[in-house]
Amino acid sequence: MFAPFKLAIKIGALPMLKKITFFIIAVLTLALVSGASLVGQVQAQAKVNVGSLRIVNALPGIGPVDIYLDKQIIAYGLRPEDATTYFIIAAGRHALEVRTPSATSLSAPIADILIDLPPNGSQTAVIYQTQFSDGSAAGVTINQSAAVFIINDDRSPIQLGKTRITAVHLAVGTPNRISIGYPSGEALLYQIGLKQPFGTIDVDTKSYNLAILNADAPPSTTPPVLERLGEINFYSNTLYTFITVPNVVPSGGLGTVGNISNQTKTFVLSAPLEPPVNNGLRLRIVHAAHSTAVIDIYIDERLVASRVNYLDYTDYLGLADFSHTITIRRFGDDPTDPNVKPLARGSLTRTNQNSKQIDYTLLIVNSNPQNTAAVQALSPTPNPAQGNNATTSNINAPLIFNTQNGDVMMSLLPDDLSETQSGFARVRVIDAAEGVQAITVFAPAYPVPPVEVVDGLVPTLAPSPTPVPFPGISLASNAAFGSEASSGEVPPGLYTQLNFVPSGGINTLTSLSNTQLVAGVIYTFIVSGSPSGNPPVTALTLEDYGSGLALQRAYSGVLLSNANIRERPDAASGRLIQLPKDTEIEVLGRNANGQWVRIRFINPNTGTRTEGWVYTQSNIIRITRAGTPILPSTLPLYTGPL
Repeated sequence: MFAPFKLAIKIGALPMLKKITFFIIAVLTLALVSGASLVGQVQAQAKVNVGSLRIVNALPGIGPVDIYLDKQIIAYGLRPEDATTYFIIAAGRHALEVRTPSATSLSAPIADILIDLPPNGSQTAVIYQTQFSDGSAAGVTINQSAAVFIINDDRSPIQLGKTRITAVHLAVGTPNRISIGYPSGEALLYQIGLKQPFGTIDVDTKSYNLAILNADAPPSTTPPVLERLGEINFYSNTLYTFITVPNVVPSGGLGTVGNISNQTKTFVLSAPLEPPVNNGLRLRIVHAAHSTAVIDIYIDERLVASRVNYLDYTDYLGLADFSHTITIRRFGDDPTDPNVKPLARGSLTRTNQNSKQIDYTLLIVNSNPQNTAAVQALSPTPNPAQGNNATTSNINAPLIFNTQNGDVMMSLLPDDLSETQSGFARVRVIDAAEGVQAITVFAPAYPVPPVEVVDGLVPTLAPSPTPVPFPGISLASNAAFGSEASSGEVPPGLYTQLNFVPSGGINTLTSLSNTQLVAGVIYTFIVSGSPSGNPPVTALTLEDYGSGLALQRAYSGVLLSNANIRERPDAASGRLIQLPKDTEIEVLGRNANGQWVRIRFINPNTGTRTEGWVYTQSNIIRITRAGTPILPSTLPLYTGPL
């Protein structure tokens, strides 16, 4: 087996806080879950032929839009000031089209453009309004009323404790040059030209009180404030993009645009920066411990996230090297004051053997005694001679400490951001709900594609199939509390309801309505809160695009005897082949009851990669993950094509 990745927190003298519950980070070990052959495949995989592209809706005067890339819809009803995730696509020329949500793929777009994405490039396509109402009764139609501005994003690695900012000025009808700075008139980003590219600057991680300034004002005067942005909190190792557009509102008329405005409207988008090649990792921090106060997070004694509240999260922070110190302090505490002790401090160390696992989530969670007992049941009993700071090398075995207001812990979870199956989305569920030992997400039915618009009529959904009896179709099952996400690959489309239910229970913890899942995108739902309602259980949604091979979730197997491989998970199904004992296979998932396992193997008769089903109830197959035996019932549910 590979050497583990250890996360350990050492406890100093923790202050007794009246209204703050905090945690002690326990030891968590993660083994690299791949064989040498897969590692070789990833090392040989060329990335120079792909790039990343995200799309931003900067159309407050028009409203939500659908986004098409190369004739395929990739975003439904994208709202103003929102952005898609970065799509990892082939380098080269791509056609981007923007339409209203009620339009068909053949209708005239609001805007369209051919984008040339360079190899290894990262771009943001900002859709902004160029035509405005003239005040007449007829108005200005929405077709071709917008344009697309392309930003080449600098997402290269950055010094720890710094953040990167840039801006684009698309506010037609306002001064031709603006600056972003302080209300006093001092500029941070100086003289940003209308529709002109602008560079980046790297600044310290902290909060800034900023405003939009009129850079066309005479040099001898203090630049007038066009718009006050207020306090903006920058996290470390992140790219922040300021987008300024006219402060326009929709006209209210169907298919027309709003009036032009001489006032600006600015919003800020964040994006992750990359870690150094070959010696870095990406760490996303999620604060889901509802009983804690506001915190500051330091890595290697440098501030990376200030004033982090409950349900706040960072983008992936690109970190160099494999060893770091993580320190948690109360918001505003002076790290240079020796009399102010941190809440917790620990070490994060990764070995070279498991360096292929790049993406992790650091999850801060409340844990009541029931959760604590469930986690400790999987952990060896600490050696009393070593005290509470004893460590263990068990996989997923965090030590949990009791604080004045209950148990709180921090878990380090590997994130599976590998490519999805072709034409599928991936659903991941992380259980951070206090008192809930496991969570399953159900849908009443798979989505039905919308009917095309005919003669300008608004599209409607085709008749839905008969709903499955409650709780419905399991999309991702048995996500254990504070542990690695449970995942499943599902058909894309509009899911009318996603219900998050305690595994084995009947009462829904929380639901999401009308959730649109896009093929290739990975949706991570972090379910947090308390079933008591204080605070209510909620599902935080994070989106990433799948890229790379599935090292993080690779399961392997070997046949313990000759085995019939079937077309479907049914003994009456046709036999594809009989494989001999000791055949090595790749395990893709299980069926609903766990009695059949979907496998991939090299067909000895044809030499081609083939998939099929093998029965598991007669101990005919041994399944492992990084050398650790895996029960078939704990495999992810296979939802791909049969």
